[in-house]
Amino acid sequence: MDIVCSIDNNYVQHCCCMLVSFFENNKEEKHSIHLLSDALTLENRKMIKELVESYQGVFSYYSVDPDKLLSCPIKATDHLTIATYYRLLMVTLLPQELKKVLYLDCDIVVDGSLKEFWDTSLKGYALAAVDELNTSAKDVYERLEYDEKYGYFNAGVLLVDLEYWRSNNLTEVFFDYISSHYDKIRAHDQDVLNALLHDKCRHVSQKWNVEESFYHYYVIKEWRKRDEKEMKSVLLHPVILHYSWKPKPWEKSCRHPFRLKYFFYLSKVDAFSDCKLTFGEKLQAYCDEYYFKLVLRLGIRGHRFYKL
Repeated sequence: MDIVCSIDNNYVQHCCCMLVSFFENNKEEKHSIHLLSDALTLENRKMIKELVESYQGVFSYYSVDPDKLLSCPIKATDHLTIATYYRLLMVTLLPQELKKVLYLDCDIVVDGSLKEFWDTSLKGYALAAVDELNTSAKDVYERLEYDEKYGYFNAGVLLVDLEYWRSNNLTEVFFDYISSHYDKIRAHDQDVLNALLHDKCRHVSQKWNVEESFYHYYVIKEWRKRDEKEMKSVLLHPVILHYSWKPKPWEKSCRHPFRLKYFFYLSKVDAFSDCKLTFGEKLQAYCDEYYFKLVLRLGIRGHRFYKL
């Protein structure tokens, strides 16, 4: 598989954790990691390269020109950095011989094989992604000017047809859209991708991108009405866990029911093996996970806080 991720120096720890989780659960073949960054230090680049090569993977680094992102709307108060827009440039940076890649955010844990997802057919589609299950902003369809029947996908996990992106000059299209719709963009590159590719996205199972918001009662309540069996399977056995909102698992106030997954894989990264939870934090995390699984399995429908 060809995996693409984009980071800055603030997310090196989390990138390493994500990569270890991917390699640990996808050992059946060799993989290539394509890292997009602007001014990643040589020390951090070396650390990630050595990690990838320790799993017999191939590491490639691509330097992003920050001047190409000057038109992108980003504020100091945003929880994201300009690095979130790097994925819009991937087709101009990656080798021409690459036909398909899997883009993964770094606040992710891969807890199973991705081969089934990787083998998903993209014929006629620009990408495959997971719908956000109505957790996006209420005005998103009006603001981005398309029919809500297409849904709104999360851009943290994208199976991308690079040939489609190249033949349709999508990089140019993306940045033309940013320039002409600057005031309408709220969720950064994710809004851009949805506005332009909502009808060229193949929606796949939620198990390939289980967002933090999926563990909230109001989402579970509606999901249960549609398919309770699938809902329980995805939430109890996620293949890709996406800690997509604050607090993140490395932040003290995090109460995600699967917070411990992050620290399990982080402990396998030598450079960060000392980053551990205290006994009290670990006990709380175990209780949160047990509590969530119990309440979901018992089907306590009226409970207001599936995620604490």
